[in-house]
Amino acid sequence: MKLLASNYDGTLCYGKHVMEEDSQAIRQWQANGNLFTIVTGRAKESLDKYLKKDGLYPDYIVTNNGSVIFDKDGNEIESNFLDYITALDVMYIAKQTDGVVSYVVNDGRHRHRIIVNPNIQDVRYPHMKPDLTEEEVMDKQGGYSQIVLSMSNPDMASALAEELNIFFSENITAYANNYCVDVVPKGISKGTGLEFVTNYLDLDVDDVYAIGNLEKDIPMLEFAGNSYAFFTASEEIKAVCDHEVMSIAEMIKDIETE
Repeated sequence: MKLLASNYDGTLCYGKHVMEEDSQAIRQWQANGNLFTIVTGRAKESLDKYLKKDGLYPDYIVTNNGSVIFDKDGNEIESNFLDYITALDVMYIAKQTDGVVSYVVNDGRHRHRIIVNPNIQDVRYPHMKPDLTEEEVMDKQGGYSQIVLSMSNPDMASALAEELNIFFSENITAYANNYCVDVVPKGISKGTGLEFVTNYLDLDVDDVYAIGNLEKDIPMLEFAGNSYAFFTASEEIKAVCDHEVMSIAEMIKDIETE
């Protein structure tokens, strides 16, 4: 039995949709007795409707860059949350920092968006409407597995991620992700999420195959026994991978011909 782990946005979902040949290849992969896992920065609820539309039913979903993990039945099998006071501090900083458009908090399953500056275009969350006030979020949110700060440009996101990693070095890990800064508990990454699933299943790491295209995918790619870079990935990401492919279907074909 082998495990295939894929980033979602920009890898499995490329150009705002999942290619049918990839969906078919994944379904056949599972039918052959192998496992499929999505490792994403998203919350689970933002994935579910898309996965059903594409006929995809992952055996495991690692959400929020490794913070919360679900099995195929939607049961939460692992969760990690930010220190509560640190989470409040990050939200306060978001409101005081130039270039922050909004921030989204989630607990791995549900998410809520708070607008900081309505006068700046929100590239990351243009269609996500706020459903709770800041006070309601603070009152109702059971825990913060991730906070995503949406920025006006990628350079500001990189600078803020670096500052947060310095200022809260003992409590968080902040990942710059294009127009966003993803803030998760210290030591949590897509790599630790995939490692948990691997250990949970008692799999040999040599039977784990991972594919990604983002800088925050690197811990996952470095953990996997076999790593694939999606063709759009930067040279930095390609340098840590064993292979480069144009699609998930091509990756699966390559695995099957080993």
